[in-house]
Amino acid sequence: MKRFFSPLSALALAFALCLLPCAAQAAEQPARPTLSVDGTGSANAAPDQATVAIGITTHAADAAKAQNDNAWIAGQIQSAIAALGIDAKDIQTQNYSFRPTYRTEDGRRNEINGYTVDNTVLVCVRDIKRTGKVIDAALSHGANEITSLDFSASDTRALRKAALRNAIADAREKADIIAQGLGKRIVGIQTVSESTGLPETRRYAANLMLAAKDAATPIQPGSLTLTANVHIDFLLSD
Repeated sequence: MKRFFSPLSALALAFALCLLPCAAQAAEQPARPTLSVDGTGSANAAPDQATVAIGITTHAADAAKAQNDNAWIAGQIQSAIAALGIDAKDIQTQNYSFRPTYRTEDGRRNEINGYTVDNTVLVCVRDIKRTGKVIDAALSHGANEITSLDFSASDTRALRKAALRNAIADAREKADIIAQGLGKRIVGIQTVSESTGLPETRRYAANLMLAAKDAATPIQPGSLTLTANVHIDFLLSD
């Protein structure tokens, strides 16, 4: 039986045969040398909000009194803070515990001698200039301590972009120096990866109960830093 090839089929076959040498040459061509570089960059920004943790501890021989005293003080503090313009949604209870206390004699725990209530109220201060006033209001209305004070930024997008740009510039500068030292040029990029964390928070670890209650507590928020890291595989000239 005779087989006939159409002119179109013959043309396709001829084209495929022409491609075979090109494919073989491409397979034999060695890959370009690469240069792997890590870059680090950081950016700074002024914080625009603060988070204050307010501690309220009460103790009484009667369980109900210890609880009621704590609730009353917490209510007074929240009212005073709200009067400063803090929204109700930015005031919340973080921790609450109720426990008996015991009389100890000769190293042994004996009968219950009272009850202690610990309450921590977390306040987000979105107008950072009011941070000192919030602390003073809490202390003057019965708070026992300020357990923590953290400063942060509400929008970190611009900070992240700046840190990434700096990290990329750092990686490229290193790559250019190394390539020139090797007598090569950067002709392309093979792969890129990045790792960017969250902005560090600025924390006051000291107990602010030492602040004078008859004067505004001085608060200096300082600045926040965000660090970005990139890994770039550059292609070098032959």
